[in-house]
Amino acid sequence: MKNWKFLTAASALVLMLAACGSEEAETPKTDDTNQATETEKEEVAEESAFPMTVSSLSANRETEEGASITFEDITLEEEPERIISLDYGFLDTLDALGVEGIVGVAAGGGKGNIPAHLKEKYAPSDEIADVGTLKDINFEAVAAANPDIIFISGRQAPFYEELKEITPNVVFIGSDNSNYIDAVYETVDLAAEIFDKADKAEELKAGLQEKVDAVKEKAAGYENALVAMYNDKKVSGFDNGEDSRFAYVYNDFGFVPATTDIKASSHGSDFSYESILAVDPEVLLIVDRTVSDVETIKADIENDIIKQTRAYKEGKIVYLDGTNWYFSSNGITTEADKLQEILDELK
Repeated sequence: MKNWKFLTAASALVLMLAACGSEEAETPKTDDTNQATETEKEEVAEESAFPMTVSSLSANRETEEGASITFEDITLEEEPERIISLDYGFLDTLDALGVEGIVGVAAGGGKGNIPAHLKEKYAPSDEIADVGTLKDINFEAVAAANPDIIFISGRQAPFYEELKEITPNVVFIGSDNSNYIDAVYETVDLAAEIFDKADKAEELKAGLQEKVDAVKEKAAGYENALVAMYNDKKVSGFDNGEDSRFAYVYNDFGFVPATTDIKASSHGSDFSYESILAVDPEVLLIVDRTVSDVETIKADIENDIIKQTRAYKEGKIVYLDGTNWYFSSNGITTEADKLQEILDELK
């Protein structure tokens, strides 16, 4: 019996020592786990795009009054969650990419020319502030929306310094017309980089390029074309000059200009109906600046003078949506819609 007790005590001692050894053996495993966790954290930090330096799409811009504005690079410590886009085209691009967090739009008290497909989604509400119009910003509303980032274009460039007082993260996304479609892609890429939407960006750009190619093919079948803008019973003409607002219709969409002798201007020049008849375009593209019903402006455009043009006789007068063409250019969806208008009308 004594031997049994001795063995039992010895066995217990062995088990206790084994348990202690087990605990000591497991201790390094805990250290390894902690080390692995820290390594994972470091890898995630290395993979993160932030902090990120963001440059405006133009280094500087001259206002209509002749003042020069220089846009500074910004540094984003993290992905912006509260966004204001004072440009309808860029708002369209953000929406198409699936970016969330819009907290302010230039709704203009319901009078803003937000593209139709965005109006309901971005109507002013408790979550989305009405921050004025494209050229008359409500700075108090902008500040109250507490944005992490503000995107602006040419119309808001004069207010750059004032907006920077609200947040230093103000990015200019406007661009010139020298490489119009490439500039559209550049805005898409900028948004995709900030908000991690690269795959969707490539998909959207590919879809737009298909329409660009289709319009170029269509344009090649016509001798020439003229872009004119209707506004309050008057018309302005645009050629392919460097400062022409719609130069891209010729330079990027492929139409041959009916004339290259129109005074270059972003707002066009006074271009009478007689002037249109004098250049006699085969295709006449009319941008409706008034954003009215097509039938409303037809009575003015299709007068006795215009009825003498080839465009009228051959049924090649194309009426273009003023919201997309004048107020929300450069958006990835609105540009596709603009191209589709041309394709639909020039069958």
